[in-house]
Amino acid sequence: YLYLGQAATSEDYFLTLDDNNFCHQRYHKYRAQSTMAPTLYHVPRTISSPIVQILLELGVKDINIETLTFAELKSPAHLARNPMGSSPAFTDEDNGIAIWESGAVLTYLLETYDTQHKFHPKQGSATPLERANFLHLQQYIIATVYPFLASLFLQTLKPEHEQDQGHISSAKEKWLTLLAPTLSGFLGGQPFFMGNAISSIDFLIAKPLNNAKSLDLLEQFPDLDALFKRVSCMPSFAKAYDMEERTKDCSGCTKDCTECRSLVLLPN
Repeated sequence: YLYLGQAATSEDYFLTLDDNNFCHQRYHKYRAQSTMAPTLYHVPRTISSPIVQILLELGVKDINIETLTFAELKSPAHLARNPMGSSPAFTDEDNGIAIWESGAVLTYLLETYDTQHKFHPKQGSATPLERANFLHLQQYIIATVYPFLASLFLQTLKPEHEQDQGHISSAKEKWLTLLAPTLSGFLGGQPFFMGNAISSIDFLIAKPLNNAKSLDLLEQFPDLDALFKRVSCMPSFAKAYDMEERTKDCSGCTKDCTECRSLVLLPN
């Protein structure tokens, strides 16, 4: 089942310490009673969507992807596995794993399932600079760029009389003068952040760039816009974000366009 949604906010899902203790007890009781395949819990169009797209492109078959609504993030079942009530969450009961920080989930899944290092540099083979830049970009996107653009986007969804126009104006200015130019600097004229080959960084940045596109804040940066098009025109993007195929913006892509197609054949 697939549902649409926007980024969750921490205040929407605040829990007391007693709530957390209860949730951990519930999870350990749940884990003792049943065993299931590793599962990624996912709300489309949140930061879990890039992780789902990466799994699709890797062709991973032995992870269940369970799609939730925002209401289900507050359910006792989800809070038992993720007391923060957020997306994503990942569980692997056979190994006693229950994690929910998106950076940790992404890193663990890459290390476990991207054994050919298609989308992340191999420690020991990659140069120290490549490894450092990869880790730095991943953290910059998850900790800074994504929450910044998600907050701005959510502000614009409010009724006009409730919008903080001062905040919106200053946030747009910060994106245009600081955050986006910083990303362009990291891209450095390359087709992808790590060079000529796509990596998990490119999938990850597509989520906040999707927000920037919706706010008309991406066309000012043709390099970022082109990168977003490369990622979002893949069929896996539509599946991961629960969107129809982006035929309008992908008119320049063809079946032979290696930049605009999935690396694996995706089932219907």
